[in-house]
Amino acid sequence: MGASGIYSEIDLLKLLKKGDKLAFEQLYNSYWKSLYLSAYSRVDDEDIAKDIVQNVFVDVWQKRGTIVVTSSIKQYLHGAVKMKVLQHYRSENIKQQVLDNALERITQLLHSHQNLSTYFDLERIVSEEVAEMPVNMKNSFLLRSDSYSIKEIAGNLNLAEQTVSNNITEALKRLKKRIKMEYPERYAGCVVAVTALFTNN
Repeated sequence: MGASGIYSEIDLLKLLKKGDKLAFEQLYNSYWKSLYLSAYSRVDDEDIAKDIVQNVFVDVWQKRGTIVVTSSIKQYLHGAVKMKVLQHYRSENIKQQVLDNALERITQLLHSHQNLSTYFDLERIVSEEVAEMPVNMKNSFLLRSDSYSIKEIAGNLNLAEQTVSNNITEALKRLKKRIKMEYPERYAGCVVAVTALFTNN
């Protein structure tokens, strides 16, 4: 018996591949909530988050015979949610909500630097600069700041990995230049806060 249900993880996978509905039900009940919270934290919309998680489980059931889990079931499912969110972003052409999420992360980071009282102005700078970026640069920057890898971004935006990397480098260069121009006395601290967006991968 596994900690998360009546089947161990190994048995759960074996039974799932055979089409065992009880195993699938255990999978759903064990992970639905955490997957929903993960999706919701990225899309900030309850209905979209529910649809994303539902689609993940539909895919798992439909592909149960060929499913390959190289780490853990939890990591596999959360990775699937992450990719579904990315597909949503792509189909919606990176909605404003994605920019809002990125800017919220910057605000949270700046709150941890008590000596930076200009975080609202820095938020404005990032917002204005991102709005002026070419679409591929903007999308690459936003998705990278939302913890997607270079490889994931490249695959889902149909770009070469080097192109994505170059776009992100140029985006940061533009932000640094703007920050240095407006806040030369706080340049170092502000740049640390912005570049910290990309330290999770």
